[in-house]
Amino acid sequence: MRDSVDGGPADFRFAPAIVLTKREAFEACEICADAERSLLRAGRAAEAARLATLFELFENRLVVQGTPGQDRSAS
Repeated sequence: MRDSVDGGPADFRFAPAIVLTKREAFEACEICADAERSLLRAGRAAEAARLATLFELFENRLVVQGTPGQDRSAS
């Protein structure tokens, strides 16, 4: 975190959305899956389960319903 001019913590806000390229999203999924397997091998089942949940979140957001080229907002 960066400091403000007066030396205290700077105020910041999170963006309402994070935009990733398809490649970035797939890399994030790959990293989650690799880390999950490593944690399971190390006997860290609870941590692995949390990563699996994060992976599922990414995976669910990557799935596009409908036919290619169809406007997803038109319902």
